[in-house]
Amino acid sequence: MVTQVSGTAGTDAAAAAAASQKKLTTDKTQFLTLLTAQLKNQDPLSPMDSTEFTNQLVQYSAVEQQISINANLGTLITLGQQNVLAGASAYVGKAIQASSDQAPLQSGSMNASYDLSGNADSSTIVVRDATGAVVYSQQGETKAGKHLFQWDGKTAGGQQMPDGAYTLTVTALGSDGTPVDATTTVYGTVTSATIDQTTSETKLNMGSVSIPLSKVVAVG
Repeated sequence: MVTQVSGTAGTDAAAAAAASQKKLTTDKTQFLTLLTAQLKNQDPLSPMDSTEFTNQLVQYSAVEQQISINANLGTLITLGQQNVLAGASAYVGKAIQASSDQAPLQSGSMNASYDLSGNADSSTIVVRDATGAVVYSQQGETKAGKHLFQWDGKTAGGQQMPDGAYTLTVTALGSDGTPVDATTTVYGTVTSATIDQTTSETKLNMGSVSIPLSKVVAVG
């Protein structure tokens, strides 16, 4: 069981802020050096207008403050991710139910359910592997409501499929051939918790099936 976290968003923000801060500090030092030299060597009878220089100094200070704020926000993002992950790690080892069509085959068994929005004339349950090939199919229930589905991981020919991620599809048709809505819920045991590096979304993993925490409908 592995619990992983990626603080990419916070790390990148902090790194960018540090680089900008370093460049700004260098530029400001050069600016102050030039300003001091000009003030020392100015013509006493025709002093230069220092208003513009003062305005630039004020602008530099404002930018410095903004960069500091950005760096702090990056740190807060990282800390927030770590706190969320710490909470998500409590799911590891527990059984969950999630709204998804991606179902895990764990220890040679798949457990799921499907809910028909109305009575159907026929329904078909299809399981596909990662390549999209159909590895199992059967007729489903036709009454409106929730129905359980279990698969032992074997094809019609008796071949045992390996544990992993599979796509579960339920297609139901009414007596007039119109589709009947069917939603699937998959069951499994959480093996790890991660944070998506792109979206910063917390996900629970059931083997190779990754489920957003927001899709979990029940625990245990």
